[in-house]
Amino acid sequence: MSAPADREFLPRLLAAWGFPPGTTIIRAEQGTNNQTFMLRQADLRFVLQVSRSLSAAQVDAEHRILRWLRQAGLPFRVPEPVATLSGDTVIETAAGPATVCRWIPGVRPDLTGQTALERFGRAAGLLGEAMLGVPPEDGLGHWRGNPLTHPAVPHVGALCRRLRAAGISAERVARLDAGARRVEQEWLAGGGALPTQVIHGDLAASNVLVDEDTGEVSGLLDFEFAGVGFLVQDVTAALFYSGALETRDWRLRTAAFLRGYASVRPLDAAEADALPRLLLARAVGSALSRGGRWLNGKAELGEVADRIRKLEDTTRWLDANGGRLRSLATAGGHR
Repeated sequence: MSAPADREFLPRLLAAWGFPPGTTIIRAEQGTNNQTFMLRQADLRFVLQVSRSLSAAQVDAEHRILRWLRQAGLPFRVPEPVATLSGDTVIETAAGPATVCRWIPGVRPDLTGQTALERFGRAAGLLGEAMLGVPPEDGLGHWRGNPLTHPAVPHVGALCRRLRAAGISAERVARLDAGARRVEQEWLAGGGALPTQVIHGDLAASNVLVDEDTGEVSGLLDFEFAGVGFLVQDVTAALFYSGALETRDWRLRTAAFLRGYASVRPLDAAEADALPRLLLARAVGSALSRGGRWLNGKAELGEVADRIRKLEDTTRWLDANGGRLRSLATAGGHR
């Protein structure tokens, strides 16, 4: 069977959802985990995705979470799967399970301003509250375990040797190995009972939409990593990927996000204390994940090097500012 990128593959899927001939199909920007197509039928717009990483059963679980969230009264939208003519919301294909969701209007947020970050923080808090009641068995994974565990990277040392042989500098590889060792020690010695529930799992700015006119959050996307984890891990991901920690005014920008989050639910003392070590774990996990994709032939070596550089920057930043970050988180963004 042809891959979804081939146009002859798409008519069978469109027919299953009842889209008429002449439906406009536009290939969206290539993603890491999905192949995505924008569909337009008259004035209606939809998104068709074929997952590269989930099974049909996992997509069904994701859809149960989305149904729960759509009934939670959130002030922004989450993806709404559309049923096929036969009543299913997932179709198996040779390239992976296919789904169609209604298009959510909005643009990617500009998180250079404090107002946008505060709105993002509040949306993260509201999402966490709404997901509190999601049954743990509906989670697609578990994010409380050792962050060094990755199915494609059975041993960090083995990955480091492969990276060194492929041309990554000895200094850079040594930093990845040292970061992994530090995360393992801090994870085991972390202590503290952190609130646990089903979380988004990948609350990056790239998964946020805002209203183009008002700047208010209009949608949160991509729940394919939703699973049981520490609630503060969504805060960690949002800060890590927002760019808030990467500028001279990081205190002001981070405080804005934390104020928005605390307006719904302030971090408790254990969560605030854990934030620096969770940021380091996120940076190491990101490098290992990309390293695993490289081992499987699904990523370029340069992508792994970029993730290791991000880890290096994060490590230096935390060594200089980790204590200040804890204080800021404890105060809920109020200095």
